[in-house]
Amino acid sequence: MSLATDNKNSEEIQMMRKLHGNLVLEETGFFKKVVQKDSLLNKNVSDSYNNNWNDANELDNNDKHVENRRHQAQNMTNAFYDLVTDFYEYGWGQSFHFAKLYKGDTFEENINRHEAYLALKLGLKKGMRVLDTGCGVGGPLREIVKFSNGAHVTGINNNAYQLQRCEAYSVKYGLSDYTDFIKGDFTKMPIEDGTFDSVFSVEATVHAPRLEQVYGEIYRVLKPGGRFACYEWCTTDVYDENDISMKKVVHAIEQGNSISKLYTTKECVKALETVGFKVLEQADIGIVDNATQPWYNTLKMTDSGLRGFLRSPNGRFYTDTLLTFLNRFNLVPSGVLETSRLLNDAADNLVAGGEMGIFTPMFFFTVEKPVNANTFVATAV
Repeated sequence: MSLATDNKNSEEIQMMRKLHGNLVLEETGFFKKVVQKDSLLNKNVSDSYNNNWNDANELDNNDKHVENRRHQAQNMTNAFYDLVTDFYEYGWGQSFHFAKLYKGDTFEENINRHEAYLALKLGLKKGMRVLDTGCGVGGPLREIVKFSNGAHVTGINNNAYQLQRCEAYSVKYGLSDYTDFIKGDFTKMPIEDGTFDSVFSVEATVHAPRLEQVYGEIYRVLKPGGRFACYEWCTTDVYDENDISMKKVVHAIEQGNSISKLYTTKECVKALETVGFKVLEQADIGIVDNATQPWYNTLKMTDSGLRGFLRSPNGRFYTDTLLTFLNRFNLVPSGVLETSRLLNDAADNLVAGGEMGIFTPMFFFTVEKPVNANTFVATAV
């Protein structure tokens, strides 16, 4: 099922085009977008998202809140990406993820290598059918098409605005013949069993209410013998959920990134095995060695270039100060400043989580669907 053949989804895409017009083709039109009267960065969307996070003072016993977020996960995350997509492109580019930071390399070089590593691990080649689960605006997807010398990659995403940008970028960069996009819930994929040779995901499956649900669907749509490679957000063995100071940091990471509940690395592996995958390799590749810097330096230090500045604490302060000024004179829609502050708080807590060693955004694994596999149907647990 493609965007072009689903009437309901096509209507959503057309609505996005009406709201954003030709600005969807601009890569640096952030301030043009946020001052639009009909911007998605509005108070209704902001309130819809933030209403799911009323348990900051009840972290010692917040299981009911977690279950409610799991129940609301799809709507919650869709609202979140309506709010944050333009901010992400403004400060991050088209690939919304962290990377192993090798000394001497630029941010962009590290990002591209991080994506190419997936294609290498999956052995992607021209003509293979590949699925990107939670494709964002398609940055990793397009890099993997190029690195694999022409694998055909389909991206699935439940956010209409991001998919509109995926389509626009594929046309702009001449990759339409190698890409396709599906609007849909990745825990209930509108895809037939055994469709894809390989699947990858970059820091996206963490948005699922439960990992078993999305992993089960990935297992189903993979051909027997097919492989799935992923960078997953997880808490580490250092994390102690009974330590309220640690739990506050993790809760802030969850809130600032639309995550119902972070799994531990062990729970992640168990979820993969539960749905039927054979685990081939697993590792937290964010651990620093002599050749690398901490992954969170992306948010802690000032890198070269405009986006390097914008990601830094000084850059985030600059953006917040400017938006505060514009908001005071009602020059930006209600909701823009709230979104900026949500993301600034998330950035501070991502750094804190990294420095404490309780969180990693790059628990990497490669798994395989056995050749003689039976279909697994994901169910809520």
